[in-house]
Amino acid sequence: MIEKTRLEIPADHPIRGFFKRLTERGMGHLNLHDSDTIQYITNLLTEFVQIENMYRIKDESGRRLQYVFEMLTHASNEMSPTLRRDCYKHVGDLTLFNLGLFPENLTYGHRSVSPDYYAQTGRRSYTIVAEMDSSPRTGTVYRKLSEQFEQCVIGLNWVKVYINDPFYQYMFREFDVT
Repeated sequence: MIEKTRLEIPADHPIRGFFKRLTERGMGHLNLHDSDTIQYITNLLTEFVQIENMYRIKDESGRRLQYVFEMLTHASNEMSPTLRRDCYKHVGDLTLFNLGLFPENLTYGHRSVSPDYYAQTGRRSYTIVAEMDSSPRTGTVYRKLSEQFEQCVIGLNWVKVYINDPFYQYMFREFDVT
């Protein structure tokens, strides 16, 4: 079971504009200017501002699944194609988000995960979603996310630099740059 996105942030909320600018800058460093991919990643960042949206997949008993391996196991169980597609989409989103903004968490503590495995899982998940998607436009976006997964991760690494750098934080506050 996968819950619907909770606490959706309105389209005109300033955080969306902020993430869009940061995503454009991060992807711009890699000469990736595809507006569909940038919009997708902007929406992903905005959605995951609400931490509840990161852990929307539940098992049969109602327990939230926290680990990618559990989510993949759940997606391989018998379920409707729509639910399976949503599970794989969520796994792709979660792996992209974590590798892009929190890669250090993958190799910290008792449950370390290989970043290469994580990237392979995210890439594969987006490929599955692209194959299952009935809309040519969104299928193309997922195909691009799969093919350019590593570049998207690097672009998100740049977003992280902008967010964490005291100089940029000062500039954002001082000059109301969003």
